[in-house]
Amino acid sequence: MCGIAGVFSLNSNLGAEHRCVITRLNAWQAHRGPDGEGLWSSDDHSVSFGHRRLAIIDTGSSGNQPMSDVTGRWTITFNGEIYNYQVVRAELNQLGYRFATHSDTEVLINAVAAWGFLGLRKLRGMYAFALWDNRNKELWLARDPYGIKPLYVAQCNDLVWFASQARALAECVPLENKRDPAALAGFYLWGHVPEPFSWWENIEMLRPGSVQRFQAGKKIATSEVFFDIPETYAEAEPHNMSREEIRDAVKDSVQHHLVADIPVGVFLSAGIDSNVVAAFATELRPGTKLRTITLGFDEYAGTPEDEVPLAEEAARALGSDHVTVRIGKEEFDTILDHFFARMDQPSIDGLNTYLISRAAAAQGLKVVLSGLGGDELFGGYPSFRQVPFLISMGRVLPSSKWLRDRISGTFRHLLPRGVPPKMAGAIHYVGEIGAAYLFRRSLHLTEELATLLDETWLRAGLEKLQTESSFQRIVAPVARAGKPVHAQVSVLESCCYMRNQLLRDSDWASMAHGVELRVPFVDVGLLEWLAPAVSSAAPPSKQDLASCAKHFNPILAKRPKTGFTTPVAEWIRDIHEPRTWRLHGWADTVHRRFRTPPSQMQPLLGALAS
Repeated sequence: MCGIAGVFSLNSNLGAEHRCVITRLNAWQAHRGPDGEGLWSSDDHSVSFGHRRLAIIDTGSSGNQPMSDVTGRWTITFNGEIYNYQVVRAELNQLGYRFATHSDTEVLINAVAAWGFLGLRKLRGMYAFALWDNRNKELWLARDPYGIKPLYVAQCNDLVWFASQARALAECVPLENKRDPAALAGFYLWGHVPEPFSWWENIEMLRPGSVQRFQAGKKIATSEVFFDIPETYAEAEPHNMSREEIRDAVKDSVQHHLVADIPVGVFLSAGIDSNVVAAFATELRPGTKLRTITLGFDEYAGTPEDEVPLAEEAARALGSDHVTVRIGKEEFDTILDHFFARMDQPSIDGLNTYLISRAAAAQGLKVVLSGLGGDELFGGYPSFRQVPFLISMGRVLPSSKWLRDRISGTFRHLLPRGVPPKMAGAIHYVGEIGAAYLFRRSLHLTEELATLLDETWLRAGLEKLQTESSFQRIVAPVARAGKPVHAQVSVLESCCYMRNQLLRDSDWASMAHGVELRVPFVDVGLLEWLAPAVSSAAPPSKQDLASCAKHFNPILAKRPKTGFTTPVAEWIRDIHEPRTWRLHGWADTVHRRFRTPPSQMQPLLGALAS
């Protein structure tokens, strides 16, 4: 796991000032890779790469980047891990490819050299990379199928810039950094900025599961998709899967995610997903004591929201080397500046991952497994019940807009205190999956935004977002294939909420402390294995998942789902006027603090400017 950056000139040579920007990008992203720094420029001065290294596989100098293959044709800067690199390396050896290192980076280079962009379908891992083809004078930019690893791109005149963090590009590259109205509207709709947009209008996220190729002399890039999650669901033949098959699939993914040359720990909560991961990690490493870590909050102590007692009980049953770290408001206040300094784009999420990653780094852990992604595959979210219900309500509620407005107005006055204000508008979001999903996942409804945003910004933002129709497009292949609504919700949760918020925030929040977060439930091999079951009439549940792991505490399976929450509402009361619903206040705080660089960032900003 690392931080990458670079620039490619389509029509001329790069000057010294451009290479200086790469040095500044490296400095900005230094927290992503505290173990080393690399800079490289091509002989013809058309491309320059930067790299910050977090050493996990082949940890010696032979694994440093940017890295070239033995032929000298290919040079790469790569962020991520290829978990099955040894299997792919053996296949490449049989084809005559030779290696100078023991790294997964060199395997990735040669996989592309051997099979082109389709070679990426052979890989199991998380990655974003830039690859220079010196023979064809072509730059390849690629991102893993789920979008676990970020890659932002900005094209300005004849220059193509890229980096692991959008904020690094915005702060270091000479671009016109206007705020994107789609980002602003998206943030207040969902609490995050949706892909492909970023907070800055001329910086975009590369599409997951795709390769974009820029060639010297050509302004238009060639784009190819090598993996598509909705199509994977659409093509799956429905199959009712046994618990033994589920066990084999999940165990296989956890085994792949344990590949490392340094110790791997687990974030352990009181939830099913992280406990299943920890149970399999313990089973797969007999004789090795697993390291687990739990985050607790002073405000939750002694309440049902406190995950610590059950997590500690689970750790004792596993026999893990366990650490519990608690945090309270006083400590939160001391780290808030650093939290916002490291935040890549405004988001109401990420604080939980930031805090537990900070605790893991303090314990000397550099690689941790998380249960993120289990809810998307095993139907753990309320959306798997609520979205079908909202769709069915469209068949019984009146179609008249006037009648719906009257019912909605009456309902608004009956809402009890503490219920999200958007609930009053539910009647307008029934019948279609796109509308139902927007209602389920929205922070504010579209009609609420008029009180929050300038009309011009709002109109431009919503026009670019095309919210409901974009959701409909995502699930269209799954719906056309006749797959059930459950499978369609799974696709939306994976391609929208998980990708745009959970994965992205987990990346910057863990890397803020130089910690690599791995997600065994977010894996193409596991997806291909389970997609037939998720698309069946009897999709696997969280109870099925809980029953497939040995040493799993059955009490955890009966515990109501709470999510990994923080007492942020209590923490921000003295810095923000209390709101009806706690996340609204946190969103306002995030927006305000993100716009103003924290005082802690000023020395770094000054150093980069010089």
